[in-house]
Amino acid sequence: MAFGASHKPFQQGKRSYSRSESFIPSICGARRSEMAQGAIYLHSSWRAASTYVWAKFRQRPDAYCYFEPLNEHLATATPEFIDSFRPWINAHHPKLDAPYLEEFRPLICPGGGVAGFPRHLTFGRYCAVDNAVLPELKSYLDMLGRHADRFGRRPVYGCVRTDLRVGWFRANTAGTHIFIRRDPRRQFVSILNQAKQGNSYFLLCGLVILAHNLDEPAFAPLFSVLDVPALMKSHGVRELAQRRFARDAPLRELYVIFYFMRLLARQLGEARCDLVIDVDRLSLDSSYRHETEVRVDDLTGMAISFADCQVERYEAQLRWSAAFFEELEREIETLLGAAMAPFALPASGLTSAACQTSISR
Repeated sequence: MAFGASHKPFQQGKRSYSRSESFIPSICGARRSEMAQGAIYLHSSWRAASTYVWAKFRQRPDAYCYFEPLNEHLATATPEFIDSFRPWINAHHPKLDAPYLEEFRPLICPGGGVAGFPRHLTFGRYCAVDNAVLPELKSYLDMLGRHADRFGRRPVYGCVRTDLRVGWFRANTAGTHIFIRRDPRRQFVSILNQAKQGNSYFLLCGLVILAHNLDEPAFAPLFSVLDVPALMKSHGVRELAQRRFARDAPLRELYVIFYFMRLLARQLGEARCDLVIDVDRLSLDSSYRHETEVRVDDLTGMAISFADCQVERYEAQLRWSAAFFEELEREIETLLGAAMAPFALPASGLTSAACQTSISR
C-alpha cells in the first residue's frame, strides 16, 4: 500500500515523587555522583524546543555547551560562518549572547571545518545500536570533552541527530542522557510553518535520513510503503529543496516518515535516557516544571530554571487538522504495527494524549 500525496526554542536533599510523576528509577548515590560530574547529552529532534533547554545550560559558567555537535556545517565551518550562523527571525529561539557554534571556534582548522568531525555520521548510521563500532564518533566526542576540560567546564551536547541512536551514546559515553520531546502534531506544525516561511530544511530531514540509511532494518517498514527514491525526485520535494513551498508538497508521506520516526524514538531514544522532558507540559504545568527542575538538579548537579518556558501550541491549526492527523496516525500504526514489533510501544502509538502524560518507569 502506498500513501497518496496531498494536503525551530527553551536543592539537593531528600524528595518524594508520586508514582505518576516518576521520571526515572531510583539512582544509587555512587551512580548519581558519577552522573553529576560527567558530560550531559540533550537528545531530541528538530523543532522540539531543544535549543531552549540547551540555552538554559549555556547560561551557566560551569558548562561548555556544544550546539548540534553533528551539524553538517561543522565539516566546513569557518570563523566567518560561525559569526553568521545565528537565529533567523522566525526561528522562535531564545536570544543568544553568542552564535550557536561559538564553542567550536577554537577547534576550526586553518582551511575550515572542525578537526575530526565525522561528516558521514551526520545522517549515516542513524539507528546505531549499543555495540555498533563507530571509532570516529567516539574519538570526536572525546576530543570535544577534553576541550571543555581545558576550561574547567563540563561538556553539554545539544543533539538533534541522536534521537534514534541514544543506545550507542549510552553504551559508549559517560554522563547523563536527557531526552526532550514535544507533542508530535505540534512539532510537525512547527516544521510545516518553517517550510511555509522559506525554511524547508526540517521538513526534508526525514527523507534525507532515509536516503542515507537505505539498508537500516529499523526503517524497513517505511521502505515497504514508500518509494523513497521516487519521492526524492518528485516535483514537490524538489520545490521544497529550493525553499519553495509547492501545493503538491507530499505532506502525507512526509508526516508518515516523521510520525514513524517519533514512534521509533519512544523506544530507541526516550526509553534509554535518564530523564524525559515533555516541553508541552513544561510550558503549562507548574508542578511538572518544578519536578523537572528538581530531577535535572539531582541528575546533573546543575540548577536550571524553566520558569519562562512557553512553547507555541498551534491550537487553531490543530483544531482544523485534527482529522487529518488522527486518520493518518491510525493508518501508520495499523499498517506498520506488525513490522514494528521489535520497537513496540507499551501503549498503542504516540497519540496527543500520551504526550500530555509523563513517562512512568
